Amino acid sequence: MNDSHPQHILHLSEEQQKKFLGSFDRVVSDIDGVIWNMYNTIPGAPEAFVALEKTGKELTFVTNNSVRTVEQAVRHFEKIGMSVRPEQITHPSQNTVDYLRQINFQGLIYIIASPPFKAVLREAGFQLIDGPNEIIDENFQSLAKKIFDQQPVNAVIIDVDFNMSSTKLLRAQLYLRNPECLFMEGATDRFLPIGKGVNIIGPGAFTNILLEASGRKPITVGKPGRELGKLLVEKYKIDQSDRVLMVGDMMAQDIVFGRQCGFQTLLVLSGGCTLEQLRSETDPSHIPDYYADSLADVAQILGQSRKSHF
Repeated sequence: MNDSHPQHILHLSEEQQKKFLGSFDRVVSDIDGVIWNMYNTIPGAPEAFVALEKTGKELTFVTNNSVRTVEQAVRHFEKIGMSVRPEQITHPSQNTVDYLRQINFQGLIYIIASPPFKAVLREAGFQLIDGPNEIIDENFQSLAKKIFDQQPVNAVIIDVDFNMSSTKLLRAQLYLRNPECLFMEGATDRFLPIGKGVNIIGPGAFTNILLEASGRKPITVGKPGRELGKLLVEKYKIDQSDRVLMVGDMMAQDIVFGRQCGFQTLLVLSGGCTLEQLRSETDPSHIPDYYADSLADVAQILGQSRKSHF
């Protein structure tokens, strides 16, 4: 029911709420900004997911946060009263492994990413090089020694790296001069919300530098990548996309991803998007079917629905 004026789920009539809850069998949800943020659990979110599961909904979590491992996420879910299995979580590093295996990739990878991301690829048997990880002298001779390389790199992969440097980007740019070199990205977020009203530059901004410098468009295995959509549909054997509800707090990542996949979409305002930003958005691909202040609103509807024997 997407239009330029999405409805707040608590403003739906009781009959519309009942119809909404009956319109999907699986929930595909973001994590950060939906269930918890950097410091706290978002009130009502765990209760909403527990209630959704009790009504028979399948739960899948799709994150762009590769700094936190799947195992760490599972433990965090447990702390807040949710039982989530590793196979329910779709993670950028594992998406990368799945895609590389799907295309039968062979060869050396130059990677700009966090240590946990690199560890997943190494454990999967891929050969990686990275760096430079030290500060270089401020002269062209020192720079040239670090960015010009004769190693046969067959792929450049970029994701979140809190030690990002211009030297790493320059090195990646030079590898990408080879048209046969694969170019991949995980997380696409241009900004990362780390607190109320505080956003820091995200990996998407650095990927855009490489895109502009190389003229190469990356294969995207994070939200809102089409390749990720294909992997997810295949992994969870989704045959009715319109029976899936995508929940997220970012329009450019979560809502665009959901709409590309043919899912219904619910934007929550508990993370990286404000009501003002939602109201001022004009791109139809960014506008959700529904919105809510947080998943506590879903918990409230489910509470009402249980009373009416939904």
